[in-house]
Parts: sequence; C-alpha cells; structure tokens
Amino acid sequence: MPELLVSKTSGDLLLSQPLQPRTLLTLGRSARSTIVIPDDRTSRHHAILFDHRGIWHLADLGSKAGLENESGKVTLHRFETEESWVRMGPVILWLTDPPDAEQGPDPSPVELEIEPPFRIAAEFLRDDPSPVAANDALPLLLAGRTTSNPTVRLLDLEHAPRILVGRSGHADLVIDDPAVSSLHAVIYREEDRWAIADAGSETGLRANGRRWLRKILEPGTRVEFGATTLIPVEPERLFTADDPVEETPETGFDPFDFGSAFVDEPLQDRPDQGD
Repeated sequence: MPELLVSKTSGDLLLSQPLQPRTLLTLGRSARSTIVIPDDRTSRHHAILFDHRGIWHLADLGSKAGLENESGKVTLHRFETEESWVRMGPVILWLTDPPDAEQGPDPSPVELEIEPPFRIAAEFLRDDPSPVAANDALPLLLAGRTTSNPTVRLLDLEHAPRILVGRSGHADLVIDDPAVSSLHAVIYREEDRWAIADAGSETGLRANGRRWLRKILEPGTRVEFGATTLIPVEPERLFTADDPVEETPETGFDPFDFGSAFVDEPLQDRPDQGD
C-alpha cells in the first residue's frame, strides 16, 4: 500500500499517511483538513490528493505558495515514482511504494445514443430525487444539461468520496466534448460543503464565466464543460425558463471562502493573493 510522506524542508519527517484507492485527502492550514499543516505559508485549503488510473495526483487549490516540483511551479503534480517529490509551502511530499499505473489505452468517450452527451456512473445517478431536509449542510444534487438539449440528469453526491469529471471512459462523470480533457476536474467534500477543483485540464475549470482552480459549489453556481453545464440544485428546483443564459462575471475572490481565488487568463498568471 502506498504511503504519503510529509517532511520539513530540512528532511525531518512529520507524518506518514497510508493511501486507499478511490479516496481523496485535503491538505491545508484548516483544522478540518485531512492533513493539517499549521504554518502561515500554507493556505487554509491548499491542495487535494486523489488517485486516477493508479497514479496519485496533487492539485493546487489556488493557494498562496502554490506547488513546486523539480520542473518549477505547477498546478498539478503526479507521483509516478518514489523519486517524485513536490514542495507545498513549508513541507515536502512524496510517496513510498507508488502503485504501477494502469496499463492499456485510456478509453475514448462512450458514444451515447441519448442526450445530453454525458454519462454518470450508475452509483451516482439519481432519476427520482427524494426530499432533502432543509437543514442539510451539503447540496446533494448536480443537474446537467447542454446548450442544444434541455434534458436534465441528476448526479447524487450523497455517498461519493469524490467524483472525477472528464472525457475519459474512466471518469465517474464522462462528458463527450472535445473541450473537455481526459481528466478535467474533481468534485469533493471540503469540510461541510462541496467544492470542485481543476485537475490539470487543458482548457481550465470555468464557473460563472470565470476560470478557477477551486470553486465552492453553492446552489446556482454554473460550472461549464464545453456545451454542458452543471448546476448544484435544491431537489425541489431544477432548471426553469427563468434561469439566465448569461452570467455576470465575478470580479474577485470567492465570497464563500477566503482561499478560493479565480485564475485570470492565461493560467500561468497566478493571483498573488491568497487567504
């Protein structure tokens, strides 16, 4: 079983964390992170660690210090060998006994005979949502539709450890669109809410007309994947004729979290603020 090792830059080992497949770890200064790094150089929500096809990925969440490996600043790091390392603020991370990557070609998107052109893994598909308590802290549903077809499918987030979104047949949410990368984004639990993070996509993660590394999913947030739009919804309200087609661009940091900076074009021009 692979283990994540976290050390000081001096080499002193701070902790080791066994890694189970299909799980996701949050790393940051927040006391509710899976791995807490109580240092001012670490953002409250700094990065997430998840696996895809046998490779563990570390994705930056728009943090102050960012991520840095032997190639320099990066927004996504892949732990492919035991020599692979990444610096995250005041600490260095690497894996022991990293698993071998899954062999064989990455499946192309499934040619679907129904609209809209996306497929949800059966364990996350909900056709008839049940009522949700008014005091439920987590939005449980994502509704999706395309610009050419108003058909809505519902993605149930209730029991998902994390949901991978991409064009690959290995994703939990497959979107057959050339604007979508093989592995595009990750939907995950962050404390008592849901968030979505860029997973090293080519075209970037877009929500409410802006580009983000990380975005809190609040009811009404519009996440765009090419011609497909995903919106967190309350079960009693899906898409209506009154939903606006165009969104007012956001002009700053996510009002729901101090550390969710959007990324101006181009992606290399990182914001110099954090939390």
